[in-house]
Amino acid sequence: MKLIINYDFFNAVLDVNEGYTLFKVIRNNKRYYATYFTILTIFDLLASKNNNFNFKDLIPIQTSFFFIGHYLIPKSLNVDVYKEKSEQNLKELTLKLNRYIIKTDYDLLKQSELLKRKYTVHVNKDKLLDIVEEKFILVPTYDFNNNIKNTSILQEHIIGTDEYVLSLGSPKKELKLVYSRS
Repeated sequence: MKLIINYDFFNAVLDVNEGYTLFKVIRNNKRYYATYFTILTIFDLLASKNNNFNFKDLIPIQTSFFFIGHYLIPKSLNVDVYKEKSEQNLKELTLKLNRYIIKTDYDLLKQSELLKRKYTVHVNKDKLLDIVEEKFILVPTYDFNNNIKNTSILQEHIIGTDEYVLSLGSPKKELKLVYSRS
């Protein structure tokens, strides 16, 4: 059984467990900041050709606007929108997991750990390259006797999309070469 969600499950676990840090803000807004800085860079380069501006002088200004607007103001107001949204997402995910795949609860879901992250490149039906991120997440669950055991969940995600697919799966053991010193 595959469960489709529109957010990164393990990042939601991190958002609930971490405090409000700069890394949390960047992790949750990677796509926005990449687009934002690309557009500003293009405008700055166009302006520098016409008015003799130096792009290197504008980087600290852009960075300070980002830092003040997205980190300092919410931190001073004690607002952590990422934690609130992730708590809601994990509570809804608990219900879906109990219905379809595994038996768990919200507190156990918060204790999930990342086992392995793997990237592969595939050719899609339009003959374009897709980068697929696979995360193997170890989730504490209940067995038939209500004892806690660990279950491995595979999260598959094509980078650039908002679709994350959860299913049962564990990482395969890979053989590695060992060199002898004889």
